[in-house]
Amino acid sequence: MKLTSTSLILLSVASAFAGTEMFFADTDTFELVQKSSLDQCFPSSIPWVNYEGNDYIFNRMQYNSICVDSKGKQYEWGAIQGVYPSIATPGGGCSNICVRGYGRAEAKGCSSSQRPDPQKLAGFNYDCDNATCYCLYEKGVLSSKYNKCFDSMNTSNTGSGDVTKTTTKQGTTCYSLYIQPSNPPAPQPRKPTRKPTKMPSPTPRGQSICTRSPDYTCYKSGRPQCCSKKNGKDCPKEMTICDNYPEGMTGWNYCTNSPDYKCYKDGRPSCCNGNSMNCPKDKPKCDKKKTTEELASQRFLRSVN
Repeated sequence: MKLTSTSLILLSVASAFAGTEMFFADTDTFELVQKSSLDQCFPSSIPWVNYEGNDYIFNRMQYNSICVDSKGKQYEWGAIQGVYPSIATPGGGCSNICVRGYGRAEAKGCSSSQRPDPQKLAGFNYDCDNATCYCLYEKGVLSSKYNKCFDSMNTSNTGSGDVTKTTTKQGTTCYSLYIQPSNPPAPQPRKPTRKPTKMPSPTPRGQSICTRSPDYTCYKSGRPQCCSKKNGKDCPKEMTICDNYPEGMTGWNYCTNSPDYKCYKDGRPSCCNGNSMNCPKDKPKCDKKKTTEELASQRFLRSVN
């Protein structure tokens, strides 16, 4: 059975609902399930995996993405199918499986001593729709001797070094990895320091912003947050601020930046007074009129130049 990101939320009780068709009484309930399934498929907080003296700390990058290196190259991977629990489940999920191994591989003859060195991991991609983990390794780590350890492998990719970027892929999300010694006191996990990049606008397919082509680089669900409520009736006409950023990244919402009273009457764009996620993608122009003194000063500077 092929799983979808919407249905994955029900997996924890799959045995009780097997073969049962699900119905929702109203759109609000359906929208809540969609949001919950996204959070459950790709949680931001994952338990650290302590293994053989090291802490393996995974960090969610952008939703709908796969991991690449600094040159944009993908990594070698070993795929493990049928990973149904949330990846944040203690003792289960990709974070544990990629580091510690799993029972099905051991049954096929892949013991802990025969698995790839977990310190060679670069991270993992999780495909929620197909419930598949892709454990990522640098070029040259995987070979045919690890066939019993995975359901399938790709050894043709040439990614190397740490995961620093992502490329868009719907239904999959990248998790980077930081490894540190387990000896206390353990430092806090690293947080992304990259500045948010300007996102390209999707190609319009209709008058409503909710009917335009999905943009999974900018939005977690492919469309602005307002589209998931009341069928988008409360959405503005222009594309709204992006919400798809790596865990821990700050500064992407200009409504949360320091107030600028020289530019805006209230210190911030007027749209920030309501739901900031309905603000336009690009920061609005200043709305504060210049004083007579400021205008005179500008005229003087132009005259001397």
